[in-house]
Formats: sequence, C-alpha cells, structure tokens
Amino acid sequence: MKKTNEWLRALMVACGLLLAVALPAQTALKSPQTVKTGLRILNQVVGHTGRLIAAKSYDQVPREAGEFTDGVAVLREGLAGEPAAFKAKIEPLIEKALKASSAMVDAAKAGNEATLTTTHDQFAAAVKVVIEAFPEDLRPKSRAGSPPPAGVPGTP
Repeated sequence: MKKTNEWLRALMVACGLLLAVALPAQTALKSPQTVKTGLRILNQVVGHTGRLIAAKSYDQVPREAGEFTDGVAVLREGLAGEPAAFKAKIEPLIEKALKASSAMVDAAKAGNEATLTTTHDQFAAAVKVVIEAFPEDLRPKSRAGSPPPAGVPGTP
C-alpha cells in the first residue's frame, strides 16, 4: 500500500509538471487587453518611424513620438492595478524607451541622417526590451507575409 501511494504521488507530480510545461502561458495581468494594445502601439510607432526615416520624412517623426507617448500612457493604464514589484521591473524599461524616443526626435529636428538612424536603432532596441518583458501572448504579432524590421518583433 505504501509503495502504491508513493508511486501515485510521483505520477501526480509528473502529470502536474507536464501540464505546466505543455499548456500555453496564460496572462495573469488584470488588464491584459489594455497592455496588449499599449504594446501594439509602441511596436507600430517603431515600424512607422523607421519607414519615415527611410523616406527622409524627418518632419513627421515628432508626431510619431507623440503617438509613442500615447501608447506608453495606454500601457501604464493597463499596468495600474498590477503589483508594485512588477511595475518596478517594467517602469525603468519604459523610461529608457521614452528617452530613446526623445533622442530620436532631437535628431529628426536637426535633420542629422546618421544620428537619426543610430537613435532609431536605439529606440527600436529599447522598445524590443519593453515588449519582451511581457508574456508572449501579449506581444504584438507581425502581419502575415511581412517580416518585422530588424530587432523589432512583430512590427505591423
């Protein structure tokens, strides 16, 4: 009887571990849709600013930076009810992305193509880190048939 109980317990633990690994990660955030929307906006701005820079439409980059700030506000709204420890992990990443966005705007206003390309790369990298801090099921997806820009997952 004792051997049967031990065997059953081991089987239950193994099944529990298997289920934990096999089931897709489910988001435990209180406002996952709001967070998902915020991340999508951030990602879209990276893609759009990259296209604007490639087209040398530097005068439109500051407007997109405003869209980025709006996306950050949506993301923060989605994080409002989350534990302080989680927000403390995410907030510095958001701040870094905001600073990178600001540097990109400064380069756009100066019309400095080389600096603008570099600052956009830094901006894209900072946004990528923010996006990757969230579970996969909240991250933006790329459009079918169009690969994301280098370094940016799922840019539509």
